[in-house]
Amino acid sequence: MHIERIAKDREPVTGIILAGGKSRRMGQNKALLRLGDKTLIEHVICPLREVTDELLLITNSPQKYAHLNLPMHGDILPNAGALGGLHAGLTYASHELGLCVACDSPFLQPALLTYLISAMGTEDDAVVPYTETEDASDKKCQTKFQTLCAVYSKRCVSVIEQMVSASELRVHQLYRHIRCREVPPAIWKTFDAEGVSFFNVNTRADFVLAQGEAQETLSLR
Repeated sequence: MHIERIAKDREPVTGIILAGGKSRRMGQNKALLRLGDKTLIEHVICPLREVTDELLLITNSPQKYAHLNLPMHGDILPNAGALGGLHAGLTYASHELGLCVACDSPFLQPALLTYLISAMGTEDDAVVPYTETEDASDKKCQTKFQTLCAVYSKRCVSVIEQMVSASELRVHQLYRHIRCREVPPAIWKTFDAEGVSFFNVNTRADFVLAQGEAQETLSLR
């Protein structure tokens, strides 16, 4: 599928960056760690600017990110984690569709993001890629939804509110209640062969790994 045609034909979309985590495992604000010549969150902003029509930053600490000059909003549903951040992003978004990502994903590939946006059909509420890993104990494949590298419709807002009211805060459980287009590895690897878009910097070890991979991976942009 031709990327230029996808970009031309797609619906307008809001890029939603979630920066509400506590960074407990890192011990400091991971979004502002420097990887090469940019902070992690700046590495996230760059590819999103390429593929979206608007950018929003969801954070309850706007003073930390004022230098980025992005529109910022806090959670509407308190203490709801990433699900609450997604809810706020979709609520404040100017467009019907929102591409939601984490602030600590420095290797997002524009080709993959463009595909995910364009894959949203009129009957879909979300487009979500998933990865598969083999469980060493029983040799079965374990599926993991990449919830923060996915596209959502504003139709998800009311469903999220119902979930939070029921104390269900796991983002992947949202897919049980909406029409979700799942993107398997066979498709997303066409746009991101190694799945680097799904890499998150959660720990010091992750950051060391990111530093080792940064030069080659970031050059793909």
